[in-house]
Amino acid sequence: MQPYSPGTRWTFQSRSSNFTQTEELVLLWIPANGQITDNYTRDEIAAQELWQLWAKDANTYHERYPDHFRAGEIPIIWSVTKPSLDGIFELAPHTLALRSLMPEFAGDPHEDFLSFYTHPVQDGTGEPVNWLRLPVVDRSWNAKASQKGGFVQEASGWKPSALQPTMNVVEIARAAGLWVPDLG
Repeated sequence: MQPYSPGTRWTFQSRSSNFTQTEELVLLWIPANGQITDNYTRDEIAAQELWQLWAKDANTYHERYPDHFRAGEIPIIWSVTKPSLDGIFELAPHTLALRSLMPEFAGDPHEDFLSFYTHPVQDGTGEPVNWLRLPVVDRSWNAKASQKGGFVQEASGWKPSALQPTMNVVEIARAAGLWVPDLG
């Protein structure tokens, strides 16, 4: 099944104010620890260099949570937003709740888009959204853009499928001919 066409609009209500809005929705992905880009500008470091710095910690989640992640596997954090990346920015439903793995957040409820909004329906048809068909935003790290985690797609040419829970850094690096971390 293909992603929804660009321009497909969804109607949903705020659970707190009953405010109804109709917007185009997309999925935004950021690899765990993708905020490494916060320490650099695109003029200071190339995507492949960022990949190498970031990939050195590819085993972090396996070491901390061996029952949940294989060696070299890291989670992908998903958000629901608009193509303009403003106004709406909530965790995507039906995704890994990373905080649930961390003892310090054991008592916190998992909140996502559906915690704050009703289930979106397609404007005009009333068809409920199939979250797996929302378009996945491309991420970049080049002369024109420097997006959080964009170095992964820029360096490897890879982006996840909608709501894919994890990525294997070693497999992606090998497929793309990138530096492969030694996971010991």
